[in-house]
Amino acid sequence: MTEPLDLSSNYTSANYRYKEGGDGFVVENGKKIVDCSHMVNLLLTGAGYQVPYQNTAGLNSAAALQYYDVISPANVRRGDIVLWINVISNRDNKTLNHTGIVEHYDSTLDSQYGEFFGAQSSGPATAKFGAYSKAYFWPVPTKFLRVKESTRTGEGSAPAPAPAPAPAPVESTPLMNFQYPFRKADGSQFKDAEEIFKALESESSGNFLLGNHGFWHGGIHITHKTAPQCVRDEPIRCIGDGVVVAYRLNEDYLKTEFEGSSTTEELKYSNSFCLVKHDYKSPPNKEVVPNTSNELVFYSLYMHLLPYQRYADEPEQTGHQKIKMIASGFKARSDVAGATGCIEYGSISAGTQIEILEEHSDHIHAKGKLIKGTVGGRTPGQDFWFAYKQNGVAYPRGDGSASWKAITAPERKKPDYWKGKVRAIVTGSGLTLRVAPSPQSNGALAGAAMRQVNSLGQNEDLVLCTNSVIEFDSGKVFSLKIGSKSYKMAECCFVPSTSGTATGLKSHSTPVPATFWACVEKPYVQLLGLIPTEFDKVVAMDTAIKAGDVIGFLGLNETLAGPDGGVSRSYQVHVEIFSADPRIEDFLKNKAAVKQGKQYLHLPANTTLKSKPPLTGVVTISNETFVELGKTVIYKDPEEWYEVTVVDESESKSGLLKKEGAELIAQHDWEKLGFRVVKESNSNSDGFLDPDDMPEFFQTLYNDLDRFGNRDQKVTPEDFPIALKNIEFRDHWSKLIAYHPTEWKSKSDSSKWARLDTLLENYPSVLNHEKERIDSLIFWDDSVIQSKGLGDGVLWHFHPIAFLGNQIGSRGKIKITVEMLKRVFEGLKNTSEQDVLLAEVATQLNENCERYKLDTPLRLSHFFAQVRQEIGSKCAVVEDFTYGVPGLKGTFKYFRDHPDEATLYGYPGSNKYVSHENQIAIANRAYGGKLGNGNISSGEGWKYRGRGLKHLTGKANYQAFKDYHKTFWDEEVDFVGQPDILHTQFKYSVRSGVYFWLKNNIFVEADKGDADENVDAVTRIINRDTDSYDERRKHFQRIYKNEKIFETV
Repeated sequence: MTEPLDLSSNYTSANYRYKEGGDGFVVENGKKIVDCSHMVNLLLTGAGYQVPYQNTAGLNSAAALQYYDVISPANVRRGDIVLWINVISNRDNKTLNHTGIVEHYDSTLDSQYGEFFGAQSSGPATAKFGAYSKAYFWPVPTKFLRVKESTRTGEGSAPAPAPAPAPAPVESTPLMNFQYPFRKADGSQFKDAEEIFKALESESSGNFLLGNHGFWHGGIHITHKTAPQCVRDEPIRCIGDGVVVAYRLNEDYLKTEFEGSSTTEELKYSNSFCLVKHDYKSPPNKEVVPNTSNELVFYSLYMHLLPYQRYADEPEQTGHQKIKMIASGFKARSDVAGATGCIEYGSISAGTQIEILEEHSDHIHAKGKLIKGTVGGRTPGQDFWFAYKQNGVAYPRGDGSASWKAITAPERKKPDYWKGKVRAIVTGSGLTLRVAPSPQSNGALAGAAMRQVNSLGQNEDLVLCTNSVIEFDSGKVFSLKIGSKSYKMAECCFVPSTSGTATGLKSHSTPVPATFWACVEKPYVQLLGLIPTEFDKVVAMDTAIKAGDVIGFLGLNETLAGPDGGVSRSYQVHVEIFSADPRIEDFLKNKAAVKQGKQYLHLPANTTLKSKPPLTGVVTISNETFVELGKTVIYKDPEEWYEVTVVDESESKSGLLKKEGAELIAQHDWEKLGFRVVKESNSNSDGFLDPDDMPEFFQTLYNDLDRFGNRDQKVTPEDFPIALKNIEFRDHWSKLIAYHPTEWKSKSDSSKWARLDTLLENYPSVLNHEKERIDSLIFWDDSVIQSKGLGDGVLWHFHPIAFLGNQIGSRGKIKITVEMLKRVFEGLKNTSEQDVLLAEVATQLNENCERYKLDTPLRLSHFFAQVRQEIGSKCAVVEDFTYGVPGLKGTFKYFRDHPDEATLYGYPGSNKYVSHENQIAIANRAYGGKLGNGNISSGEGWKYRGRGLKHLTGKANYQAFKDYHKTFWDEEVDFVGQPDILHTQFKYSVRSGVYFWLKNNIFVEADKGDADENVDAVTRIINRDTDSYDERRKHFQRIYKNEKIFETV
């Protein structure tokens, strides 16, 4: 059954606001109003408990005992009701009458510390409670209640169902996640399609639409030339949320033999593939035709993946050596030390990862490329020279030890979708066991939590304890919903421990049920590995997969170098996006007239732009162009103009377009944005691309291939690497949607391949070899594929990067507002006390978002979740030392060791005042002798107290920021001599927070996702030993998932 807290995600501050007497149904100013007691009642009745509404006083009365039991603090558990009746708040001296539902409680602490969900002054949210030193506002509760199970009749009742969320902006509804199919070497994601297109310029074959011998080619190739990291370190990833419907996994490489005139060649290749189905639904149109959407079923295909046995292999060297610095202080330079004109960039920090590009002839220096870490004056991807070796080994440190060590390649990540048994270990605080869902299909509701009476007579959820091992079938993983969120779940069995700590159920002595359903994704479990059971055949699946999940790695593909033999070798994957959905015309035309999402400025052919002052005159854009609105800048004179830069006639042009009257096109208007279907008019066409049977617009583009290519008067695949560097041509070519038979259907003896006989008639051995490969690669007529309803194989093929580029968008200019920041720092919501500071934060980030690596909602949410925890709800950019005696002891080791001084300097009782002199004394004791500070008497604990967005603390850190600031911002500011600048001049307050974000490459971790483990990874970099991991996760959840504060930047 649904539990009350399962419904908490239906109630967010985006949809509800607090007002005493609010019942959760009345709407005021666009939000439903609700108070604390009504919130509790809505959650209980929504979960099927038949209890009448009672206010806090009523819940505290004898009449409530008909429906609730009073629970002692020692027996409190998740889902119980917490009450405060006429008690004083920990701070602000307020009298409280409040209630909520316990999310977490630790009865082992004297402070009775916990967290509860309820209607707070800021709206529905989670808050801490406990003793003064443990919780900021909510004190130890008056009592706890537990609703009686006898009042529960089922999944919610008619009188008080779980309410639908209040209307919210359509942009706030997440629908389907997308990612590009591969990432950079450091694990970070490409910022936009343009960056990937640039990387793909190194590919010499496998281009969209036109393949070898002039045959149609429905996808693109990603090889080790573009992505050497995808051979060993970085997997190919799923491009969107969906379901794996089929795959084929080679146990080892397949081989074909070629008998040449003098030698016999054995060539390895892979026909391993993964086929994913995606059900896309655009945001609903709530303006023109309410609740209508554009829908499209499409598929992504990944072919030539690495065989199973090769996952353990060390591949042949396809890239450069990578090292990790052990030492700090080695210098990075523009050339070898002592060379004419050599510039010293700065120091290399310990832990920095470097790819060696070349070694100097002096056998000492090497040119390296920064992968991850900190190098003064350099950012990831930039190169520099440094002292690398001496006498053939790592250059020594001062003590003679090595300055670096080689990076050992990690074990390859294996996909989760292979058919077989998977074992996983329970992580976190345990794993809830559930009954089977009904129906057992993707998108269904998860089954209710299993419950049993424990030895104390309490009806508790069945939860497996941490480190328990479970096993499940990878082919039966479904995407199931709890509340509004989806989770990967499967039917599991428990694997008893044979050694070590006993595992099994928490709080129950009964055996684990023989089978149960549970969540099988991080962070709830850690997969221990999957051993596939099916090889070298097409396997039917129906397994949920998410955007960014592992698909596999590049497989080796050996081909004939020429008609006489020889071997060409490439590690590659073929990526394809196609659809057989007849609704595609409605999808391309945006039949639902959806307007939200990314917007583009439409510049028709011969648009005239005004030159930006001081220049005069106009700039003419000859060809039709679309400019992503997020990449424009507003210019005022005093009218508002869009400042745009485009490539037109192979020339970069910039100018101003008047904002008033400018035409905007939504991302859902694919046809208006230039995406066009192309198909041959000859219904009897073979697999050869015949331009004469194509529409006129395609013939023009086709002929441009040679004009922009090698200009040898004929169109060949060799034209692509050159022609695709022309941005205008590439933009048109990549927006073609080819309606044509798939290349994975017909055997080599079919009419499709008849022209191959003519092309290779003088090379019979080559012809036989190619036909053998063709017959091995096809899969469309396999009974497994036919059972999926994909039709006869005539499909609409999209260029994968162009398709994803329009869905994902790019990291262009952003627009953070003060109001957004007031939602981050919720203590400022209805005040103007920090508006000047917040305006400076917004300005700094808006103007420098790409340089600061704060240019996506995900990055911004990670950044501000951490900042919110560091500097509090009121954005205090200078550290405050107003502590009571318990607070001093709980926060600083010095005062735990010197409790008499805590009593001397901390405020007593509830009188929250600490004199300026005592604050100085506290800071000097808390930080004296630490972080580069002198001893207590030096006064440097106070002088270098926490300041800025990240509360930069300690003399050593002030010095490090000073050095970094000079290099990165090209401005020398003495933060050591004048530390107050960090909180009196807000520009530097912002920069100090950005400095830590950039210096430690935190954006790389941020790009990896929005799961709790990703937030924890960021937290570990910022403050590894903090006790606030939970709080930071909650800030991120609120900012990114619940309120979606930065979704529309």
